[in-house]
Amino acid sequence: MFMVGSYVVSVLSGMRYADFVNSRIFKPLGMTSSTYSIDAAIKTGRFTDTWTEFGRLIPPWIEDEFEDIIAGPAGVISSVKDLVSHTIGVHDI
Repeated sequence: MFMVGSYVVSVLSGMRYADFVNSRIFKPLGMTSSTYSIDAAIKTGRFTDTWTEFGRLIPPWIEDEFEDIIAGPAGVISSVKDLVSHTIGVHDI
């Protein structure tokens, strides 16, 4: 149902869900490392790969062409600094 929720937000706001969240949540909170775009995350130079406990690389599975579909239920790519500092009010991490 999160997909439906993100769709409703995009219809009512007249913009893509990712753009809505970026302009109404990420930017006002100063969350500069949060995005829905895998390409944007990679371009920052701070994107890291995921590994299994056995050392096997898990490639990024969110492709930009599916961003609108997965944005609501599982699309946020962020940093610990963005998530923690704006969740508990610590700005100097």
